[in-house]
Amino acid sequence: MKPATIKICGLTRGEDVRAGVEAGADLFGFVHHEPSPRHVSEADLVPLVALVPEGKASVLVVVDGEVAALARLMENSGATFLQLCGDQDPEVFKGFGFSILRRIGVQEGALVQMARWFGVAEGFVLDHPSSAGGSGLLVDQTCARELAATGPCLLAGGLDPETVASAIRATCPLGVDASSRLESSPGQKDPQRVRDFVRHAQRAFAQQESPS
Repeated sequence: MKPATIKICGLTRGEDVRAGVEAGADLFGFVHHEPSPRHVSEADLVPLVALVPEGKASVLVVVDGEVAALARLMENSGATFLQLCGDQDPEVFKGFGFSILRRIGVQEGALVQMARWFGVAEGFVLDHPSSAGGSGLLVDQTCARELAATGPCLLAGGLDPETVASAIRATCPLGVDASSRLESSPGQKDPQRVRDFVRHAQRAFAQQESPS
């Protein structure tokens, strides 16, 4: 992942993927987890992932699944990254063959969990510990800043156009990740909020690079 990466997650419709592309987002997340209101079936993953243009990347977000089944899902969908949000063992993902992002709940002991995935995951998604994602709850920013200093991290958890700039300043992440607070209803993005989120995030990252 490159600095100032912006991820839009929980995408379920082609129009929302296109809105994210037009806004200038970098990563596009698709949740494959049936209990989620943002669940995308295996059949629907392929055409949605295909809408992500060259130079951008798609992220398949899962909570559970056997390694072989996840590898097949990655192969069939064409996704770039696999984001793991459940109770997986990093040992079984060594040599997985696809790039991995690991969700980390921002709480006491999080650094120990992150360290277990060093060398296996290419990056981390720092999220509120209350659920596997999409909770809309803000993280402990002091803890998140400490975690972001140890490796490539996307800050998630309750980010929206109104909060993303201050969160970037407070935590100094490699990138940011938003989902539920960009929606008009569960699984349906509000294109104006997507545009505003990307714009405010880009501006905040640019100010970090050139503080004067």
